[in-house]
Amino acid sequence: MKNIDSQSSRSAPRGGAGFLTGLGLLLLACWFLWGADLVEIPTTKAAIVPAAELSTAPRREILSDPPTIELDGFKRTCMECHRLFPARDVAPGKLLKHTHIVLDHGINNLCRNCHDVEDRDRLVLHDGVPIDYDDVVVLCAKCHGPTFRDWERGMHGRTNGYWDAAQGQPRQLGCTECHDPHNPRVPAMDPMSPLPPPNTIRMGDHGEGKHEKTEELDPLRKVLGERH
Repeated sequence: MKNIDSQSSRSAPRGGAGFLTGLGLLLLACWFLWGADLVEIPTTKAAIVPAAELSTAPRREILSDPPTIELDGFKRTCMECHRLFPARDVAPGKLLKHTHIVLDHGINNLCRNCHDVEDRDRLVLHDGVPIDYDDVVVLCAKCHGPTFRDWERGMHGRTNGYWDAAQGQPRQLGCTECHDPHNPRVPAMDPMSPLPPPNTIRMGDHGEGKHEKTEELDPLRKVLGERH
């Protein structure tokens, strides 16, 4: 018993050492509370995204199938007028009707390049097979093969809906929902910049372009570096 008591007394900390340890921790806490020069955590401004870049509406409104237009207060299909006169074999001059149409589609300078001569309510493929207006993507693919393949893979155009098919089926916009088939460059397809990334401290300000130094990627590290 005497040996055990002597060993426990030797292993127990002395009162003076415990007091000094407590005093040191107290002084350290006081330094953290009142003596430390606190570093202001940098923040970045929230990015303002134009509402137009978040819109899921098509850029163009497409016509119905078959297409109808309003003439003299009445809605009419193409063949209600075009069955009365044959199609031209030359490029049309100044139009008396459809004056809003500007035909600027490469070598396709004739209406019958895309429209069925016998039934203007339908489009026609190169082999003469008529198709519905709902299948206009098939017609565009006959000339724009690479773009069509990009569209199939989601790299061209826009897809609305959900990534998770269980929540809803996605829908790819068709060609004419973005491009005017008579003049595909209208409306102008200005390149859209990607949406801003998450606004976190360590990602820095992304509105100033490319960063060359590692410190500039981390504003917190930059501030701490300036203190040393």
